[in-house]
Amino acid sequence: MKMVFKLLIISSLLALCLCHYASAEHWEPERWEKVAANGFGESSNDYAWSMCTFKGKLYVGTLNTIRGGEIWSSATGRGWKKVYDARSGSIIGIRNLYSEDDQTLYACTVSSNGADILKTTNGLKWSMVANETDSRETPAFRCITRFGEYLYVGAGSGIGAQLYRSKDGSNVSLVKTNPDLKSTKVNDPRTGTVVTNNTMIGELVVFDNQLYALTWSREFQYQDIVVRMLGCDMSQSRVSSLSSGSPGAFEVWRSNDGINWEKVVGKDDPYGNGMGFCLKDPVEGLANDVVTSARVFKGKLYLGTMNDNAHSSVWSTSDGTNWTKVLDFFDLGEEANYYVWRMIQFQDKLFIGTMNIGQVTDPGVTGGQIWVSESGDPGTFYPVVHNGFDGETWTDGASIKIPKNIGIRTFAIFNNSLFAGTATIISAVIPKEDGSNDRRTVAGSNIGCEIWKMVP
Repeated sequence: MKMVFKLLIISSLLALCLCHYASAEHWEPERWEKVAANGFGESSNDYAWSMCTFKGKLYVGTLNTIRGGEIWSSATGRGWKKVYDARSGSIIGIRNLYSEDDQTLYACTVSSNGADILKTTNGLKWSMVANETDSRETPAFRCITRFGEYLYVGAGSGIGAQLYRSKDGSNVSLVKTNPDLKSTKVNDPRTGTVVTNNTMIGELVVFDNQLYALTWSREFQYQDIVVRMLGCDMSQSRVSSLSSGSPGAFEVWRSNDGINWEKVVGKDDPYGNGMGFCLKDPVEGLANDVVTSARVFKGKLYLGTMNDNAHSSVWSTSDGTNWTKVLDFFDLGEEANYYVWRMIQFQDKLFIGTMNIGQVTDPGVTGGQIWVSESGDPGTFYPVVHNGFDGETWTDGASIKIPKNIGIRTFAIFNNSLFAGTATIISAVIPKEDGSNDRRTVAGSNIGCEIWKMVP
């Protein structure tokens, strides 16, 4: 992440005072209405981390490092009911919700004790899917999709990107891919060693009858985050060392059978790490660490990146091998969109949500944005949300004013309407000054995510 983002996270986690708001001009407010606020009434629900429709209801999974991840549902898009509560700081969130044929709803978790998958057939009673993962090696399941006879799950671990699959939706096993998705090695100038490039499968998507896996080259270590959240170690050196991963950039792989894979974007291919940027600018190429979103739209595959220098971008391909950059926020004067966080097709248009973060006095800082295109072609995207929906801000203990809704974390279509879930600065527990484990107060934003509905 860019240094200002790291400093904002650190300051928010160490803050000792409560937040307050300030009004700002709305961006097309008549097109959106808020249907859930303050984390569904629990302000430590910082992210609406995932969203899905299932059997006539809308479901939202949260990131909650204080109380544990939760799942909420609504039959109308307004009144909400909690249908799952982790009740533990070890499962910090529900990173993905996936409905298969409206018969089974799956939930991918992130946990310091080892990620798992939940499933339900009625939206109320949840069971844990059996797995063969090492609890210390796989803290995060990121994505899930059906391809052929198997349900595939993308994971991140301490040893690199991993792919799992299940034939019956219950027993999940590690796929021994050929070649290994961890086979790409890059030089780490920080240590002078050769390290694994791919730390996680960020997105799985079926395109042109093939399964695509889009990777991350770095990822936060959630075990360490949870330890810090519980107040065991709040030193700045601990915080600054949390971001780990390779000095490479994302890759794109594809497969016909889930076993044998071809790398189409990455080291030693025509595009190189970071989608061709490294052929022109090695620094910017390596700053494209992560594919944060992917979507098939009008016969093309689109992917969105995270970029350390806020040069996030959207790329498309019609054949999986030849790629075109269709949206570059920095070129448009948007200097604070670090993530292209989510994509969805709605009303025959491609909607893209971003993370936009920084001090509100910095250039381009507006809060989460939504951009739209009818065709998905270069030069056709325009903004419909440009300020985190309502323009409100949050001020931390260091008097840094930040957009309240820093990002558009998730989308879903429910009852023929588009819903969007937001993310706020992560909350944390501040320990007592004597170093004891007794909880003292909640710091960070402690605002809670929101759900917004697009109206005619």
